[in-house]
Amino acid sequence: MQVSNLLVEGVNLMLLGMGSVFIFLTVLVLAMSGVAHLVKTLFKDDTHEKMSVQLTAPQTNAEGDEIIAVISAAIKRYRAK
Repeated sequence: MQVSNLLVEGVNLMLLGMGSVFIFLTVLVLAMSGVAHLVKTLFKDDTHEKMSVQLTAPQTNAEGDEIIAVISAAIKRYRAK
């Protein structure tokens, strides 16, 4: 065989391999997206919404002052070492 024929066969094999991997990954992403959508619709739960509301609730001023005091004491103790 000539070198040019080997190069053409190599490029064909490369394109076939890369194309099959691309198609496989595309099908995998679509399948995972479909399953995620299916799980979201079947197992609708409000706990996530409740948790996000609890996490974003503003802290009271007393809690904030206490946290600042604790952090300040920890910094002073660390620097004293």
